[in-house]
Amino acid sequence: MWLVRGRHRNLLFDTGFGYVSLRSFLGEDVSRNVVAVSSHSHCDHIGCNHEFECRCIHSAEASVLANPTGANTIYDPYAVPEMIAVPIDPLEVKSHKITPAAPTRLLEGGDVIDLGDRAFEVIHVPGHSPGSIMLYDRRDQILFSGDAVHNGSRGIGRTSWYGADQDQYLASCERIRELPVRTCHGGHFASFDGARYRQIVEEFIAWRWAVTVDAEPSKTSQ
Repeated sequence: MWLVRGRHRNLLFDTGFGYVSLRSFLGEDVSRNVVAVSSHSHCDHIGCNHEFECRCIHSAEASVLANPTGANTIYDPYAVPEMIAVPIDPLEVKSHKITPAAPTRLLEGGDVIDLGDRAFEVIHVPGHSPGSIMLYDRRDQILFSGDAVHNGSRGIGRTSWYGADQDQYLASCERIRELPVRTCHGGHFASFDGARYRQIVEEFIAWRWAVTVDAEPSKTSQ
């Protein structure tokens, strides 16, 4: 989860699982001016959306926020106590439900989240999920990448969970490979620089093309 303070409003990028109140943690002075943007609709990114008045997500995943289930948020079977950063009763993990919170604004690629003194461009990067987005500060070349690119991304696009599509992810990586990035803040793991960003993207592109070539039937076998 990432909080960016702005002159006119604050940006909150993702809201965690929702086991505890994020709004209480941030305090009312911050929370009343928050634009809560979801990088995508997986359970570990949308759990406290219902606590904020302004909720944004790409249009491809709006229906999930309005009607979250164990399947469409991959809560089942992904959410287990080992994934939680603090000790929590396994029964609470099992019984927890994501609170429905329909978005108040639908995002598309090219839209801008304006904080007054900073602006973030929405970059649509389907593949990890249909509506995955990144937020890009073009002036300072700072990228909030969600789960599209992070420092554990060696297998990020090789998944088979709900909504994942490796071919879409390949197309997204080829489109963002030359994005000028000075610092990247991912949805998991430590932040990293532009060189590491390009390495992660290039590694997936190379892997996916190798898999595609290996899967093609040999012309000499016909």
